[in-house]
Amino acid sequence: MAEEFTEKIDEALAAWTVLDELPAEIDGYLLSKDRQQHEAQYDFFRYDRADAHRSVVGFYDAATTSYKLRVEIGVVSFALPSFIHGDLDTFGQELLRYLPRVMAEMHADALETQELLPVRESIAAWEYGRELPEQLEGYELFVRPSAPAQMTNGSFLIIDYVDFARANDVGIYYNCYRNEFFGEYHAAGMPYVSYDFDASDLEELEQRLRLNLARYLRRAAVEADAEKNV
Repeated sequence: MAEEFTEKIDEALAAWTVLDELPAEIDGYLLSKDRQQHEAQYDFFRYDRADAHRSVVGFYDAATTSYKLRVEIGVVSFALPSFIHGDLDTFGQELLRYLPRVMAEMHADALETQELLPVRESIAAWEYGRELPEQLEGYELFVRPSAPAQMTNGSFLIIDYVDFARANDVGIYYNCYRNEFFGEYHAAGMPYVSYDFDASDLEELEQRLRLNLARYLRRAAVEADAEKNV
């Protein structure tokens, strides 16, 4: 079954000229045309910027029979809603038109976006956020409150401690539609939800971080080791 769908996509890609038109480099992101299957997803090109731990990946999703663009920031990844197309030609047209903008937006000042306006001043003045340690429990501070990363569906990653070698992280997010903070973590690349960081403001979030951040960093490491030993 898996071979059948990848063979079908390979045939479509063989006649798709856009791959030859993609630039070798965009804003420091280097192009690779290596193909890789992850269960029902089939990557057929990617742009990587190793120094920033960011990537943009074109792939086919067999579950939805559509072509998509995935953004990877650290160990967090998500498909861009504006790049979901059932036919390859339309997907290619959108790529050639908007791909450079995707890279630029990954490095834009998210604090200046309209969506973060309700919390912009409080985040900028948040003493706890400014004093987060660069290293904690073997993780490094990858995303900090002064430079959030925009995700999708109104969410912004404002704190992210990452162990890149083991694909572990603990991330704190703000959602502009719900006007609340929440947390998620990855263990060996697998995402998990935590309700222990849910907060309506920075004061409550700080309390929850003091209680739970180090504990969850250790938890992600333990779960990743357990997964490795299965």
